[in-house]
Amino acid sequence: MKFIKKNKWGILASFFIPLLLMALALFLSGIYWGSTRSILAGDAYHQYVAIHALYRNILHSAGTQGFFYTFTSGLGLNLYAFSAYYMGSFLMPLTFFFDLKSMPDALYLLTLLKFGLIGLSGFVSFKQMYQKLSTLLVLSLSTAFALMSFLTSQLEIIMWLDVFILLPLIMWGLHSLMDAGKRWLYFVSLLILFIQNYYFGFMIAIFLVLYFFARLTFGAWSWRKIADFLLTSLLAGLSSLVMLLPMYLDLKANNSDALSKTTGLFTDNSHWFDLFAKNFVGSYDTTQFNAIPMIYVGMMPLALALLFFFARSIRWQSKLAFGAVLAFLVASFYFQILDLFWQGMHSPNMFLHRYAFLFSLLLVLLALESLSRWEEFKTWHLLVISFLLLCAYLSSLLFGHYPYIRTVNVLLTGLFGLAYFILSLNSLRNWIPKGLFVFIFFIFVTVEAAANSIYQVQGIQKEWNFASRTYYEQQVKTLAPLAQKINQLTGSSFARTDNTAPDTANDGMKFGFNALSQFSSVRNSNASAVMGKLGFHTDSTYLNLRYPANTLLMDSLFGIRYNINQAQPAKFGFIPVSIDNTYAALSQNEYALSLGTFVPSGFNAVSLSDSDKTATILQNQTDLVNALAKTSTTFFTPFYTTSEKTEDKITGAGDSVTLSRKETSTATDVSVTYGITAAANSQLYLSVPNISYGSTTAQNALITITDVTNPKLTRSLASYYVSTNDTGNLFNLGYFPQEKQLKVTLAFPQNSQVTFDTTSFWRLDTAAYAKTMALLKARSPQAKLTKNGVQLTYNQTQKGDIFLTIPYDKGWSAKLDGKKVPLVRAQNGFMKVAVPAGKHQLKLSFFPNGLKIGIWCFGAGILLFVSYDFLIKRRQKSFPIAQNTDENTD
Repeated sequence: MKFIKKNKWGILASFFIPLLLMALALFLSGIYWGSTRSILAGDAYHQYVAIHALYRNILHSAGTQGFFYTFTSGLGLNLYAFSAYYMGSFLMPLTFFFDLKSMPDALYLLTLLKFGLIGLSGFVSFKQMYQKLSTLLVLSLSTAFALMSFLTSQLEIIMWLDVFILLPLIMWGLHSLMDAGKRWLYFVSLLILFIQNYYFGFMIAIFLVLYFFARLTFGAWSWRKIADFLLTSLLAGLSSLVMLLPMYLDLKANNSDALSKTTGLFTDNSHWFDLFAKNFVGSYDTTQFNAIPMIYVGMMPLALALLFFFARSIRWQSKLAFGAVLAFLVASFYFQILDLFWQGMHSPNMFLHRYAFLFSLLLVLLALESLSRWEEFKTWHLLVISFLLLCAYLSSLLFGHYPYIRTVNVLLTGLFGLAYFILSLNSLRNWIPKGLFVFIFFIFVTVEAAANSIYQVQGIQKEWNFASRTYYEQQVKTLAPLAQKINQLTGSSFARTDNTAPDTANDGMKFGFNALSQFSSVRNSNASAVMGKLGFHTDSTYLNLRYPANTLLMDSLFGIRYNINQAQPAKFGFIPVSIDNTYAALSQNEYALSLGTFVPSGFNAVSLSDSDKTATILQNQTDLVNALAKTSTTFFTPFYTTSEKTEDKITGAGDSVTLSRKETSTATDVSVTYGITAAANSQLYLSVPNISYGSTTAQNALITITDVTNPKLTRSLASYYVSTNDTGNLFNLGYFPQEKQLKVTLAFPQNSQVTFDTTSFWRLDTAAYAKTMALLKARSPQAKLTKNGVQLTYNQTQKGDIFLTIPYDKGWSAKLDGKKVPLVRAQNGFMKVAVPAGKHQLKLSFFPNGLKIGIWCFGAGILLFVSYDFLIKRRQKSFPIAQNTDENTD
């Protein structure tokens, strides 16, 4: 309380200054509460708004939904492991007060609050660590820390911001542990970090070891301090196993891309003067691929950090140690193996060098050390540092490869640099009062941080584009009523839904329906690998699992009972749910299974080919369905075109075809039109594999189906766009109960050249499909959702297996009529349960694998730490002299 009373204005300012400056930066880019441009850029639109909506929905579920498991993503998702990376923020409960329409404002508010809390945490921690420094000096550096480029250039990744609220507290705790033997703050803040975000926790843990041993050189070597640091850190780690162990076991079991391999000695796109190119005020290159580290934290912290090495009162051992830590961080930016080491030997997809904030943090800490010794510095120190920085900045302009450094960046950097030089010179020469120096210092650092933030936000807008609120609300207006209708129709029974043209891959999370699609760093790659062999779009890391452009067979097998279809042709067996125009896009699949099906005499895994050829994918689908149905039905047959016409030039080699616009053409696209005959009782598909576009901005296909059975009266049946980079290869041409003559046009708007593999047309025999799926549906158990689980009821005349389309996870357990029965991995990515004949109830419950042990570790870690702290304090009271003596013992 004494600290708060003494520093109340500094505390308030430390919170509101970063908050208001970030609000200003966003405002200048057209983003504010209720603005037409939302804060949703990149992952904020595709992931984080959906995650916050999911959290909000769980809070509003009145206890019917749990935090352990959700079916709203990827067929099913371990939500507890997911939360270790995505949902650990203390501010998440604020989403309770927002609805889906206002969720962009929720993220806007949370973003500002987090920047304010980072500034507040920084001020309180830095002031406690360096109590003799004036309030304005500490406030300057806490503001610079809160608005460092690492945060402002990546503000759309809102869950990262919480780490930086904790980081200053951890550093304050470490200082207290080393200087006063007070370990509670360090233990608690480190524990919370590990629980909230294991990924950044790993990087920070490495840094803490390096920083501890560097700072240990300030005094005599102390084995007691080393033991205290290691034991307290390990106990925090032990306690955090309540989150880390389930997360680790999930990653180990369900993520296939755990480790990355080096492809060379140096990191991509690294150059000699990267450090200084990224220290120009407002410099922003990219946060996608080939980015160089976001390390800017202000010109003055950089200069003060360099002055640290000229301080007379700092031992040469300390200068060497901190210089080594800085050198190690810099080397990590350049050497692939070190870069991967910091990131758990896993190469990020984008947002590279994710440990770069540690360099900025170290600059701030060294700057604080320098400011606390400001009287020690001489004019020649200032001249040397200024000359070195001037040479480095000029070299990056003259000899670097940095086209993103614009004239405005150079001018701002030059002006602020000159201002800092004049101010520092006046202070060192005692030409101005100390109070005036401190005030001007604060103004300059704050204005510089604001200017840099403005340019970082503008960089995000240019590269990622903050989504239009109008577009977001239009999606909500269209999809939210459909989701509500689905939940009304299903009640507590289980059903999956997916969108033929989704807004994002996480629509299930956002709108609250059970879905197949997913875009997430935490996923079940074993199940996704199987789905890839069945024709669903995935990638090599399984970050994506996408529903669109597959077949009816997969719809029904994976329980897609409802389709949101706004433009594509109607599919066989999908019946409109209502004549109300509000729900016109919603249809119900009369052949959809629930969560799986009963397989008489047991299910035996099918060998699925890895080939991405359409014929192989369809054979994989056929083989799996036949294995479940115990049949040998042929569902798909290829058929050939009756004509093929294009105004463009066609070339090709092997299986590849290239369409090129002729030089004399005035068209804005390339296209080809096929003539086909649709046989009666057919669901038709067009396969267009491996499309490669000439344009980098227009990457959509337009498919138009026209009925030309009567040449005198042609009729357009459907015309729709497909974003082919995020779909499978089987495009829906519609259901035809009677034979029809069709023209199918495949166009690629705004492209002068497109390459793709040979197209093929496929017919699904709807009679054979209906017969087999009716058989499977009759065997499909009735499924009812429960909290963190599902309840199945079946009635069969013989024993067998219930094959479940739930991703396999050791966290699942099963009880048959109240008695525990084993769950077994099936088809590598799914599950099955052996069950007897008769009418029975099968209850599946999810409790994260490793959580029970983690809870015991949490309790043990807390108990051990409390006991350890108590014993140490009692020893200090009993033997105060021995305590001081031990400090100087080698």
